[in-house]
Amino acid sequence: MLLCIALVPAPLFAEPPDAGTEALVRIARERKLSENPYWRTLLHCPVGLTPYRSYIDDPAFFLAETGKTDADAELTALIRTFFTGEAPGDVPLCRFIARYTWVYDQLSDVLDTPPLVCEEAARLRPSSATLIFPTYHLNNPASMFGHTFLTIETDYQAPVLADAVNYAALPDSQNPITYMFKGIVGSFKGYYAILPYYKKIQEYGDMAQRDIWEYPLTLTPEETRRMVLHILELKESYSYYYFFDKNCSYMLQFLLETARPGLSLTHEKGLTVIPIDTIKAMQKAGLISEARYRPSLGSRIQAGVRRLSKDEVRLAQNLSDGTLPPTDFLAMELPDRTKRVTLDLVTDVTRYRRAKKKLSQEEFRPRFLGTLKARKTLGKGSPEEKAVPAPPEPTTGHDASRVSATFGVRDGDSFEELAFTPAFTNLLTTDYTRREGVQIEFLHTRVRYDNEDNELDLEAFTVLDILSLSPRNPFIRPLSWTFHAGYEKRMTEAGDMKGAYSLRAATGMTWNLSDDSLFFILPEAELLASKGLDKGISVGPGLRTGLLFSPTERWRMLLSGNITRRMPDDTTETHAAFETNLTVNRNNRIGLSISRTDVESQHAWETSLSWHRYF
Repeated sequence: MLLCIALVPAPLFAEPPDAGTEALVRIARERKLSENPYWRTLLHCPVGLTPYRSYIDDPAFFLAETGKTDADAELTALIRTFFTGEAPGDVPLCRFIARYTWVYDQLSDVLDTPPLVCEEAARLRPSSATLIFPTYHLNNPASMFGHTFLTIETDYQAPVLADAVNYAALPDSQNPITYMFKGIVGSFKGYYAILPYYKKIQEYGDMAQRDIWEYPLTLTPEETRRMVLHILELKESYSYYYFFDKNCSYMLQFLLETARPGLSLTHEKGLTVIPIDTIKAMQKAGLISEARYRPSLGSRIQAGVRRLSKDEVRLAQNLSDGTLPPTDFLAMELPDRTKRVTLDLVTDVTRYRRAKKKLSQEEFRPRFLGTLKARKTLGKGSPEEKAVPAPPEPTTGHDASRVSATFGVRDGDSFEELAFTPAFTNLLTTDYTRREGVQIEFLHTRVRYDNEDNELDLEAFTVLDILSLSPRNPFIRPLSWTFHAGYEKRMTEAGDMKGAYSLRAATGMTWNLSDDSLFFILPEAELLASKGLDKGISVGPGLRTGLLFSPTERWRMLLSGNITRRMPDDTTETHAAFETNLTVNRNNRIGLSISRTDVESQHAWETSLSWHRYF
């Protein structure tokens, strides 16, 4: 009998563990809860990051003084605060509800008390979540790569009434140059905020004229609730915002990791993190199954203009200006379809002008209601009359980074080039739009080997190059613009190539010549610093123009030219180029470029053939 007793496992005769606070701390350490990947996710430390360090910078987010750098200290502080069997005193439970809930679940087998209740969390009934992607907004440095945020839906609300969860910087400067610099070095604090989704639609779709893509997530109601508990913890907590990596897109990934334990998104961060990367990563992880397109007011207006003739557009202008009463328009001998399309266009134009504060509320109300009243008399019409053709869905486009291999000839001398661009796209791709011109290149680096001189040299290093070609129409007249900062080889008056630091900016206008082509003209100014200049530095005006067109869906061409006057050198530089890009498949392109550069009496021809690989 004694032998049998000796062979029985000791835990069968062991007393239940002491559920006192320090005993719980000991059990948590034995179970290595502070090393659990999910605990570190709740503290916003990427999986695999060693040593542990939270990306949250607000001390109020932590219970322990060393919680930012010591996961075990934070776990111990939480147990000692909320697992004493008494009310936690001045420490609000809701501020730590996701962490408390997870730790309670991990220790539930040794606890004999019910969990504490956060009243705010108890009232929540989330059912699903959607990832929202307002597209590229080049006029705002913070959103030139687009933006991402989440909406949390319930079963008893319309989707536009859902809560939108947004992470963004709180800037202290409106100057775009200062904004960019501070965003790059992390001088702004970023906060998670909750706003009604319909307000974000007004902000992005109506005021900023940005199309919105909605991606319903495959989260279960329980996973969504788990994420919402963590969102409660993050209210009013800040972390320093870094424009190219720890940004709106990257910091959102922590929320999804808290929703679905075992999900790993944040540890794959590269040199840059842009919204399109995050969306594709979510697709790969099985979080996204479909995409929905929500056109902006600008896109709806553009679609309405394309459905009408020039004379009909003129009638729409008169209606929107108030010079043609809707009743007089209804009396015209026009097809009902034309009347419906025209009045729908006028409705959108009136809303657009109000959003842009070009109409006062007193002017807007009677004009808008009068248009709606006239439109109601014409019946519903067919869905095609209001349909807005969707641009290419963003995730079907090429990946963000690019490496390029080039073989070329310059004035009879051959060369090879290798280039690398971390992000993102240029004018010669049709992946994201064919009606507009979008170029965003960050840290583009190009080295060239000259076969004649047997030399390897840095040909160009672009810190940032942005080109926004937004077509104008009778109702929306945006300015197009470009900004460039970097280093590049430039021709001198003697005809040789010298390194130069350049800073140039331009603003002008763009028009669609057809649905797949546009013409632009941009007066510009350039500051140039180079040893190849007589004075070492020059500044002068210039003019940039071009024709961008797409013969087919996979083929794009650019015919461009620019002229710059260098002062005080009193020299003129002109450059003309024909460039074309053929899409082989999603991440492979073939490019051809032919160009001529003139500086006073000197000139040079250059022809090159390139292979571009995106990854």
